[in-house]
Amino acid sequence: MFRILPAILIAVLSCQTAHTAEPLPIDPLWKSEDFRRVITGSFGIDTRIEPLITTDEEGYLNDSAQKMSAGDRKAAIEILAESSILENSPAMIFSLATLQFEEGDDKVALGNLEKAIEKFPNFRDAHRNLAVILVRLEKFEEAQEHLVRAIELGARDGLTFGLMGYCYSLNEDYQPALDAYRIAALTQPDQQQWKVGQAQALQALNRPTEAASIYHHIISENPSQLSLWLVEADAFISLNKNLDAIGNLELAHRAKALPADGTLSLGHLYLQNDLPDEALERYLAALAQDTPPELPRVVEALEFLTNIGQWEQATTFSNAIANSEPMQAVISSDEVESETLSQLLRHRALIELENGNPEAGAKLVADWLSQEPLDGHAIIMLARFKQDAGLREEAEMLLEQAANLPEHAAAAHLAHGKLLVSVAEYNAAVEHLEQSHQLQPTESLAGYLEAVKELAD
Repeated sequence: MFRILPAILIAVLSCQTAHTAEPLPIDPLWKSEDFRRVITGSFGIDTRIEPLITTDEEGYLNDSAQKMSAGDRKAAIEILAESSILENSPAMIFSLATLQFEEGDDKVALGNLEKAIEKFPNFRDAHRNLAVILVRLEKFEEAQEHLVRAIELGARDGLTFGLMGYCYSLNEDYQPALDAYRIAALTQPDQQQWKVGQAQALQALNRPTEAASIYHHIISENPSQLSLWLVEADAFISLNKNLDAIGNLELAHRAKALPADGTLSLGHLYLQNDLPDEALERYLAALAQDTPPELPRVVEALEFLTNIGQWEQATTFSNAIANSEPMQAVISSDEVESETLSQLLRHRALIELENGNPEAGAKLVADWLSQEPLDGHAIIMLARFKQDAGLREEAEMLLEQAANLPEHAAAAHLAHGKLLVSVAEYNAAVEHLEQSHQLQPTESLAGYLEAVKELAD
């Protein structure tokens, strides 16, 4: 089993297929029956939170309602908008705003709801509906203020608490978000959005087991929603259930519902589980998607392959990058960062040095080291080339240089020890091998060291 660098797991967790960085889009809510029922609900009789309706107002509202029952929303809007008493009726202004909202005229509806609140400051449903529009307009701070006011005025409906949870989540206040989502789910048990919100909040609070349980329940009710398979994969990754995560991501990949970055993350998971060929397949698939991944993430995947010595797969992937028109367009543009291009050069150099044209690779590595002289991995690779070319002194100088870099000292001493063994200088080799073993002990190195010590005696 090869050793997976921690960076691979970090890359998978940081990507999380882009589902835990922020709450799921709230858009599906607008289409639900629960949402429409709450928004268009009739007035109650509590005059502390709703204006008392006069006989004249009741007449206009009834006429408008009859037009709505016949499916004529425009006529219903006209009845209210052309009324002579509209300006002095917060109830009618509220109803007009609700119809305008349903018609998709958010900004006009927002203005009317503000008028209704101005005339009747404790108008609970107006505060709630205004918050809904503000959420749709992505004015979340303002929305939260009106949601808080609606709750202060006694709102207990799932929509108010659900949107409050959503706003808390956007602010990364996950505990109050979880509390709000739980109340929302109790009052609107059929609204999937609040259950997903609970799971996301639990995951953000490092409670992935509970999150996974909720995702499993939702998926069991509606297995066709691939987005849920993706967010459940995030929970599995947090639980180190990588094979379960692979299963979910594979399902989305085969259904062509996994974006390019997610496909790269699937490749990382395969690589982390000692499946480099499968990882390469997913890396290549990511390059071939209509919307390819960003270049830094592609270079990161190439880095993982080179760092663990999967040279055949790294060569194939490097060639695919070179043959990808979208990737080459990015590489040749002025938008790509120089650091990304430098990293790409490094990996290509190492691949050439190890699995292609050693002399060309050595030149590329040397060019790279002129930019990044503290890249210990590249220094050790170049030293190996110098050794193979019979340039022992240059090789030893490079290994001594790498040994001064704490992160690469163990590998440098091991390479130096092996170089000395190859020329039968066993006593000197033992010194380097012992230093390597002290820094990074392994069973295989211990056995090798004992064998060299016997030769030295």
